Amino acid sequence: MNESVKTSLWIILYAMLAGTSIAVFAEITAIYKYLFSLLAIYIGIRFFRRFDTISLRATFIVLTLIVYFLTAILFAVFHFAKANPELVTSLT
Repeated sequence: MNESVKTSLWIILYAMLAGTSIAVFAEITAIYKYLFSLLAIYIGIRFFRRFDTISLRATFIVLTLIVYFLTAILFAVFHFAKANPELVTSLT
């Protein structure tokens, strides 16, 4: 596999893991939510040790934020559908 494709896939994987961990951290209210925060920090540290160029690190941060916002929107849609089942079923 080409090295740039391999690097891109690693960046996407790390960003998806970190963004989802941050979104779950923001969603959960129990005390174990801090485990997801520590997981996101650990993922970030692993990424920064593996890739040392500024452009790859900036790409990781931007992709992590995008994944976080998309996951947060999915959580909001899920909560809305759960709270308003009559509205959701009337759309079909």
